[in-house]
Amino acid sequence: MGELGYQRGFRNYFNLLNYITEIFEYNERHARGFAKSLRSSQADWNNCEAIFSEIIVYRYYTRLVYEGLMKAIDRNADECDLIIRRLDDSLAYLEVFCVKPNLKTASEPGEIIVQDIKTHTQEEMASIRQKLLRKIEKQKQFTKHRENYAVIELNDISIAGDFSILSSLSGGYKIRIDTKTMEKVAEGYDWNASIFNDENTRFLKGIIYFSLGDYASRKFIYNPKFQDTNVTEQNTSQSWHSLGVKATLYTLLIRRNLIGCRYGAAVADRI
Repeated sequence: MGELGYQRGFRNYFNLLNYITEIFEYNERHARGFAKSLRSSQADWNNCEAIFSEIIVYRYYTRLVYEGLMKAIDRNADECDLIIRRLDDSLAYLEVFCVKPNLKTASEPGEIIVQDIKTHTQEEMASIRQKLLRKIEKQKQFTKHRENYAVIELNDISIAGDFSILSSLSGGYKIRIDTKTMEKVAEGYDWNASIFNDENTRFLKGIIYFSLGDYASRKFIYNPKFQDTNVTEQNTSQSWHSLGVKATLYTLLIRRNLIGCRYGAAVADRI
């Protein structure tokens, strides 16, 4: 495909094999666990997609262990999908899931299909917000007061990027118009009606999201209502104000490695 000018992207069978091989070299038991999960879910394509998401995230962190930016990675189904141990022995608990709209396919050549995508909404069952809340309610993984992170992969080109997830997790993208002049006076995501107002997210420190398998370009949404119990973390959180960041700023667009950053004191730098 490469010689024809096509790009495979990150999600393909070749990368799947390579990622599992790299995980095997780091931890044989975990690699065999992923392989077993894929075999047992071969009749459930959506579940296989979710397992691939977890493999992508796990494999990324193995690189950071080898580079000395992180101490270890663990899996414990009773706790969460992945547990990241940092150099200072603090832990981050990652719950990974994959979002992909249920798109219709043409039943015959030339058929026109109208897709109804609702991932960007707030109350629809197919929205990213409701999918996350159902996952929290069902699995009970975010019921402990610790550094919990939801890791969401946007696994379709129709929802990739920022809009779908930011629109769904906020109150939507809104435009304010002066009714007298009919000119736009303000626009943006309404974070006053965010998912973090839901009681089930009180132990969720943040949301990490990425598109189409590219975890290296992940972005972070900080939960401003999360209360840290660690004194160091409290000091870190307070330093937002010294950096001139307003308390209403929910979204941090961080594209590079979020571990080991030495510039600034953002909580996201340690994930």
